[in-house]
Amino acid sequence: MDLGWIIAMAVAARTTHAAPPAALTCAVATPPGRSLSFAPTVGLTPRRVTVRGNLQLTGCVSPDGSASALRSGWVSLRVTADTSCTSAARVRGRASVIWFGWDGRPVGTSTISGGAGSLATHRPADSLLTGTVTYGPLKGRRASGGLTPDAGLVSCATEGLSRLTGTGTMTFG
Repeated sequence: MDLGWIIAMAVAARTTHAAPPAALTCAVATPPGRSLSFAPTVGLTPRRVTVRGNLQLTGCVSPDGSASALRSGWVSLRVTADTSCTSAARVRGRASVIWFGWDGRPVGTSTISGGAGSLATHRPADSLLTGTVTYGPLKGRRASGGLTPDAGLVSCATEGLSRLTGTGTMTFG
């Protein structure tokens, strides 16, 4: 047997296929002076909580070129989940995104339906950024992201959390 062929097959078997590039990636943040609100207050024990608020999407780039007209966005969301300081489960919600182009003018509106089902994480705020675009630009794309809260876990555990500010990244793929 040819040793070169064996080595080539072994290398090919270990080669990972890169995921296709995302349609759109944006920085995400709570707007200055406007935090997400939680009712009732999030604490150590999971309970059904409603989250309402807005997020800003800025610096959006389209790695695959399919959403190059979208530069920024304004998100309005309402989500319910069984939430604690360290986990979120049975996440359900909806978000509306008003998209803006390079000139700052509105270019469309998308609806994101969330449903992370049973999600357990040390950053439950990430579940707010999970869903599928069901209407408008990016329809059919999966939305996901990470939101790093400004307040820490200790503060949530000792005082509870009724408001949240933070920053992160959101991807539509």
